[in-house]
Amino acid sequence: MYGQRRTAMFLPLIAASLVTASCGDDKKDSTVDATKVEQGIEQNLSTSTAQIQSVSCPDDEKSETGAKFTCTAKFDGGGSAQVAVTETRAPNQFTYEFKPGTVKLPGSAVDKQLEQDLAASGAPNATVNCPSVVEVKAGTTVSCPVSGARGGSAAVTFEFSDDAGSIDESSVDTGG
Repeated sequence: MYGQRRTAMFLPLIAASLVTASCGDDKKDSTVDATKVEQGIEQNLSTSTAQIQSVSCPDDEKSETGAKFTCTAKFDGGGSAQVAVTETRAPNQFTYEFKPGTVKLPGSAVDKQLEQDLAASGAPNATVNCPSVVEVKAGTTVSCPVSGARGGSAAVTFEFSDDAGSIDESSVDTGG
């Protein structure tokens, strides 16, 4: 009888410690894994004109279907963007998209893409010199100086086809 009473006294203590331990695990499971989201953004949103170098997301976002939060992306060569993240299915299924009006691409990346587009359309060896940072606004005409291999100079105009910074190749024009 003494042994049964002693066991009965310790069972509530053991049960209480198990409940406490599981509460700590629930807290960890109830927040978004920011590192995984950052990796997902780098893999899903990097393009030839917007190569993402690093991403910073909050590490205390609650994980639940429909949750929304914002991360900051930095591009190789400069520039940055805000990324809208939506948890489509908890825990760990997300969608990512650049917030319109927040994408600022490094001019060197835009130069490189335009030079490739110009070469493909019969203007090889053109050198484009856009500003160091180019703000992306879909459908808006942008102009950058361009010089040719023969010493001539002009301006190249183009439009971004989306808020992510994709250049609409059909809009690239040197006016000549």
